[in-house]
Amino acid sequence: MARLVRAELVKAGANRVTWILAAIAPVFCVAWAVLIVMLSPPDEAPAPVGVYAMAQQAYVFTLILGILGMSGEFRHQTIAWSFLVTPRRGPVVTAKLAAYGLIGLLVALASAVATVAAGVALLAVKGLPVWSADVPPALVGGVLATAGYAVFGVALAVLVRSQVAAVFLAALIFTYGDYFLGWLTPGVYPWLPTGAARAVGSLPIETATLLPAWGGAVVFAGYVAVIVVIARLVTLRRDIT
Repeated sequence: MARLVRAELVKAGANRVTWILAAIAPVFCVAWAVLIVMLSPPDEAPAPVGVYAMAQQAYVFTLILGILGMSGEFRHQTIAWSFLVTPRRGPVVTAKLAAYGLIGLLVALASAVATVAAGVALLAVKGLPVWSADVPPALVGGVLATAGYAVFGVALAVLVRSQVAAVFLAALIFTYGDYFLGWLTPGVYPWLPTGAARAVGSLPIETATLLPAWGGAVVFAGYVAVIVVIARLVTLRRDIT
């Protein structure tokens, strides 16, 4: 299994898109942190945790990384070679999930470090508090949730093998669909994947009251576990030609 994971990491590293998305993610998160600080009214100073929680905005990129990493195999038919080298399909999918989970974790850590560095600088310049007791658990939760999105992306791409369709579906669900549902029925949003993940990283939303961090972690982990199990079962039974 370790060799399979290493092989997946090598394949991911050989893909220029992996490096591009990994580089853009921290910049995107820093931009969000800057907006939060700069656009806050003078009489409503942003809490440090609200600024640093913007690191979780990297989820968009880890999700896409996971999708592209798996759907690319089907698009270029390299999945057939992978299954020829390792006839047991289960370990191949598990290795892909583990590899992109690690990549997602690294991207999430880089995004968190960049966001905190930028946030500390901005808050200090404005003479605002730069730290609070709720920052560490929020950062840890955000990093884990962001990494979880990469695993989610791999599993989603197994179920929806078309690269374009998988990315479109992910954008529809996690960028617009969940928020629209939350706007319609605020009581449902905390139980959706995006709402649960936001709770883990203390990333608030104005239209709904989120679950506690531990509750969000359980719900989001449940979503990831379910789609991973389904993806493995589908892979074992589906014709790849």
